[in-house]
Amino acid sequence: MHLSSLRFSALAFVASCALCTACSSESSPADASPIDPSVLIRTGVGRDGLLGWNVMSQEYAKPSDVDMLSFEWDYFMVHDNGGKFTGSVGYLFANPRNDGAGGLGDLTPKGGNVAIAGFFGDETQVANYRNFGLGNSSISSTERAFDANDPATNQFGRMTPKRAAKADADDTLVLEGKTDAFAWNLSVVQDWTALSASNNVFAPMHGTDVGALYPDKESWNVNMLWPRTHVAGSITRLDTGEQIAVDGHGYRENSWGRWAFNLGGWDFAVVSDDTHNVSWAWQTYHKKSVQLDYVDVGFVENGAVKLMQFKADAKQVGWTHRTWTFDVAARVCVPLTTTVVAQNDEYRIEAQLELKNRQVPMLSDATAATKQYVIMIQFPMVQGKVIRRSDSAVVTTFSGQGGGEFSSARSQETSMTDEACNTWGATFASPMP
Repeated sequence: MHLSSLRFSALAFVASCALCTACSSESSPADASPIDPSVLIRTGVGRDGLLGWNVMSQEYAKPSDVDMLSFEWDYFMVHDNGGKFTGSVGYLFANPRNDGAGGLGDLTPKGGNVAIAGFFGDETQVANYRNFGLGNSSISSTERAFDANDPATNQFGRMTPKRAAKADADDTLVLEGKTDAFAWNLSVVQDWTALSASNNVFAPMHGTDVGALYPDKESWNVNMLWPRTHVAGSITRLDTGEQIAVDGHGYRENSWGRWAFNLGGWDFAVVSDDTHNVSWAWQTYHKKSVQLDYVDVGFVENGAVKLMQFKADAKQVGWTHRTWTFDVAARVCVPLTTTVVAQNDEYRIEAQLELKNRQVPMLSDATAATKQYVIMIQFPMVQGKVIRRSDSAVVTTFSGQGGGEFSSARSQETSMTDEACNTWGATFASPMP
């Protein structure tokens, strides 16, 4: 099988602007005296994460004949420390100016959208997606507010920013919502500021090579601004009525642009290890893209925080999925294992991800395009190590519950062998450094 054996829709949502610039490697200067890492990673530069939605800014909204592809998401991973729930919550707004140019406008999931997926302690997996349209949805150009609802079903999604009253306190995003299977109320704050933000690492990345529908006009931005968060609150399983108290960690990403993503897709994963003080995140985009294929990592060596980025277009990042299988519900081959290697002159970062059945398909019939597309919400267990290349010493290891996604057009096949999937999946790889 080859990528072309899957049927791709010719219509889509989503994608970009030039509000940010490409980024490079960065590390903090070494400190002559030992520093307790638990203190070090609680301080640092930080970043204001409560500002308005990018697709509503004046800079972004300049005239574009592919504005119907505009969309933006704020995406949150949730990992309860006790294992009672791990999953993700996403708030997405599409085509905010209701542009119908090219006949594509009605095929995007216009307005507010909410997606939530969960993997419970009893191994039950559920994923819900809701589109609320433009009339019942709103976002702000000045703050990170989101509100979408359906009065007929009492389902909704809401994100409320709460600015800290004191300079040394944490800004908070309150996530609320209700879908067919879930109700939730969660407070999210940035954690590990020094391992989470810099000018170049865990910062906005801009790519212009993601497009397939209008390749000279599409672009996309990825901002992994909070790679480690603290999450607290509750999630209610509406099938049983059980309210699950959540106290754990997670991840926050903000991405936006003008992009027909259903003609491409993405593959990414992230994990943070609070025992070894490591934050690690990997992004890659299908098709011809290399500008947005990269690894960001933060770790502590000899009391100094190291923040580094590794780029595939500099031949510093490689990955492979060794084994695949066919998911009948998703109607697509899905990876069971992932290996990611990042390397520069100083360090080599190796990561192994075990996925197996820890993934659930996010399906939607909101548009003709989304009916033929699937996002696999993944809950991998991750193990890795940071190796100093000058002497091959292991600087630190990292492991833990991570999250991620793999997205693709759905196949017209109803079944495929693992061997056929392994052949098809070989396309989604990059040479190891």
